[in-house]
Amino acid sequence: MANKSGKKQGKIIKVEATSEKLSGRGGLFFFLRFVENIGFYSRFQNYFADVKGSAKGLSMAQFIKQILAFFIDGDDLSMTGFDRRKKDDAYQLLLENTNEEMASSHQMKRFFNRLMYVPTLVYRTILLHLFIWHLHVEKPSVIVLFGDTVVWNNDDANKRQGVEPTYKKQKGFQPLQISWGPNIVDSLFRPGSVHSNHGDDFIKAIARLTHAIRRFYKLA
Repeated sequence: MANKSGKKQGKIIKVEATSEKLSGRGGLFFFLRFVENIGFYSRFQNYFADVKGSAKGLSMAQFIKQILAFFIDGDDLSMTGFDRRKKDDAYQLLLENTNEEMASSHQMKRFFNRLMYVPTLVYRTILLHLFIWHLHVEKPSVIVLFGDTVVWNNDDANKRQGVEPTYKKQKGFQPLQISWGPNIVDSLFRPGSVHSNHGDDFIKAIARLTHAIRRFYKLA
């Protein structure tokens, strides 16, 4: 945690019952600690090492942590919300950060702009590694994968470069997603006009996942 002087204190090490009212953000700490413990931040750092472009400023782990907290919290989805959180002492303590470790809206905008240059395969590789990790945790004897497309409606978006009419008569995208239970384990970003059985996209994606399962997952 951090005190008002901005000096780093120890991490939160104990959670106890309280008679005081907890905010809706109370579970955010547990989620972020879980994400840290499974090595998600370090995995992102390995694949996105060049995105920041400089060793100065916030670490890659801080960007990812605060983006995850941004989406999970969901009470303020504007970019300027990062500036308001930066001034919120309670929120800083929840993230176990000092004020200097909190991202501003300008820092986040620059970070998102750099993500535009990251190839899709990088994101798919991270999904694949998380999938294999999850298999080792759950240890299923039978693995059932489900593939389908999801139509995105981008009719009202200000920026919609590359969108095409979908079968639902909307202008958008139609990515192919492969899931294992409730978990998305692979995704292909595709134009809206591409139907579910387009080309050999599905076959190649399933073959890639099957090869990874046979190579990296061994049920004892």
